[in-house]
Amino acid sequence: MPAPSNDDARARLTASLQLMNDVLASSPIAGRYWVNGGLLLGWAREGAILGHDCDDVDFFYRAEDTARLEASFPVLEEAGFRLSLRFPGAYGDATEHSFRRDGAKFEFFRAELVGDRVRYWNYGFGPHGPVANEARIPAQPLERFYFLGRSWLKVRDHDAELTAMYGDWRTPEPGWDYLRGPAIMATKPWDPSSFDLTGGHG
Repeated sequence: MPAPSNDDARARLTASLQLMNDVLASSPIAGRYWVNGGLLLGWAREGAILGHDCDDVDFFYRAEDTARLEASFPVLEEAGFRLSLRFPGAYGDATEHSFRRDGAKFEFFRAELVGDRVRYWNYGFGPHGPVANEARIPAQPLERFYFLGRSWLKVRDHDAELTAMYGDWRTPEPGWDYLRGPAIMATKPWDPSSFDLTGGHG
């Protein structure tokens, strides 16, 4: 059987994003989360989902809206978005939640205002073991934009955000590594023993 094409992957991801937008429109987190990362990059650079990044989309939510996000989990689960990962682990305060649907991840990162910056965390397995990275980007007001047949929120100056996260975001970089992005301010060891809520079967 031939491997699915980028067009197939884009179509599946588009359908899932449209569904997610629709179900969250009447949820407690409605109007309080926004697009960032690769999805924002694709819109800004190509006007489309990036062909090589059809399986992972990122959103921010404000730290003070954590309860709103968690209260929206049932409508996501009912629509087929399965909560699969919780960072840094299954217990204590969460800084990232990751859902899966139709082969793609939908990740919500907690954005905490620190002065004139937004602080968030990412996690992964570096060359010397598992790490948690503290990243900071400029804090900004939000505005609406239209993409994939739906209305979303993004930061007002997406150029400033994408530059802070990627550097020269207008030039594709095949070897991009999110664990080494320019927004990272500090790195510490991370215990990955309980972040996978599926027990490794998600």
